[in-house]
Amino acid sequence: MTHPGAFVVSGRVVPGEKCHTSGSGTCRYPLPVEIFFTTLLVAMGVLTTWFAFYVVYRLYIDQR
Repeated sequence: MTHPGAFVVSGRVVPGEKCHTSGSGTCRYPLPVEIFFTTLLVAMGVLTTWFAFYVVYRLYIDQR
């Protein structure tokens, strides 16, 4: 049995922690944490894509 407002982590209840719900009753991370990691994921995707194009560009230029 869980306490009202308890947060479930890996199947364990952590009492005293609030559960941020999305309306469906499932627990979610707080919005600033979600925004931070989503931004970090997008930045790494852009950096990886840029680096891949840079490597191909350098390989093409150095062959001349």
